[in-house]
Amino acid sequence: MRYVGTGYWSLRVVPPSSARLTFRSWTDDDTALAEALWCDPEVTRFFGGAMSPEQARDRLHVERERDSSLGMQYWPIFFRETDEFAGCAGLRPWSMDPETIEVGVNLMRSAWGLRLGEEALLAVLAHGFDTLSLPVIVAGHGIAHDNSRKLLERVGFKYTHNILWGPKQIEVCMWAMTAQSWRAENRSP
Repeated sequence: MRYVGTGYWSLRVVPPSSARLTFRSWTDDDTALAEALWCDPEVTRFFGGAMSPEQARDRLHVERERDSSLGMQYWPIFFRETDEFAGCAGLRPWSMDPETIEVGVNLMRSAWGLRLGEEALLAVLAHGFDTLSLPVIVAGHGIAHDNSRKLLERVGFKYTHNILWGPKQIEVCMWAMTAQSWRAENRSP
């Protein structure tokens, strides 16, 4: 499950646009977007709860640093037609094993119910498997988050196990997808 040596750090590219979404890297000017997303208690309900503005700014800094050092982050996503901020989706080293890459999607409430999570997730998975040549990607969700479970099942993830995650010890269901299973499905965003 190692990603070291795949050469992704030299690519410095974001996932390609999908039918309705565009991706870009976070900038220092995105503080208001980061706070709107990660300080919302409904958006963050299943992964630890709302952040303070300072915590959201720290998370923004972490995302920018991760992009600079690894060429990956949870990239901000925008509606293609309006440029309205829709949330973020991306890749990062998994906190439980930094040699494994995790995928995730956080959507603004205004983007809920439009299947944008699936669209963003497929674009990021294509980037991870087809551009970065990752061998496996994992994902997790709070045990009570049925919409996330259904999303991961729809795109082809397989359940692996539950863990206790983070300082609040949230019970999280873990899933995995291999590059081989991705290619067998001939997926594209």
